[in-house]
Amino acid sequence: MTISAQLMSAVIMLASGIFVGCVIDSTRAVWSSLPRRQWVRQCGVMLELIVWIALGFCTFYFLYVTKGGQWRAVDPLFQLAGIFLYDKLFRRFFRFIGRLFVLLFIRPIYWVIYIISRFFLVCWRIFRSIVLFLFTPVMKLYKVMTKYRFKK
Repeated sequence: MTISAQLMSAVIMLASGIFVGCVIDSTRAVWSSLPRRQWVRQCGVMLELIVWIALGFCTFYFLYVTKGGQWRAVDPLFQLAGIFLYDKLFRRFFRFIGRLFVLLFIRPIYWVIYIISRFFLVCWRIFRSIVLFLFTPVMKLYKVMTKYRFKK
């Protein structure tokens, strides 16, 4: 392996460490924003462990694709350096980008879905009340008829 290939391998592992740090920080931020009584928040440790395992598999697959399965002892060190680099330099930037993404994309989609669902709920309630109003005389007549029928 030449020096340039080793440098490229180190840069790739550093970038994968930054990605891992970003994913873990994002999952922790999402889970901490959930209500305490939700089952996802209660299972947070297990879900974080599953995310760590999935990221480990992704890292080894990434190593397999980029380096043909060659693994060096410095690869985990560069990935840890990437995680620490994310923590010290990029965390505030990525959190800002995440908040911006939520404000610009997620919340408008949420509100559109909320407004549409409320519209259909109001339409359903109006339809139901009209049907119940129309069938009220029929239902009262049915109750009277069944009451006399079962008394005999």
